[in-house]
Amino acid sequence: MNRGKRTEKQMESVRRRSKEGGNRLAAVGMPMDADCRLPKVTVVADRFARVEHHTGVLKLTGCCVRLFSRLGIIRIEGEGLIASDMDDDLLQLDGKVKSVTFE
Repeated sequence: MNRGKRTEKQMESVRRRSKEGGNRLAAVGMPMDADCRLPKVTVVADRFARVEHHTGVLKLTGCCVRLFSRLGIIRIEGEGLIASDMDDDLLQLDGKVKSVTFE
């Protein structure tokens, strides 16, 4: 499947499966972030953001970063954003982080 061409129906299916997986984790007393498929976004003050478990980079500029994830697109806005660490499913951005939203 081409990540840039996901339909809304496909995204809804992914969201539903992720929610069901979270419900199963909660049923056995485990936290939602124990599911390694769900994205984890960590922001420290406004200095940097770290996104784990994304599924691809859609856009990467100094003021806007958009990432694919199992929950939809993650949008990070700021100033002077620089990818200081990037791996298959990890991205760390340095710079001034203003907002993080899920589209």
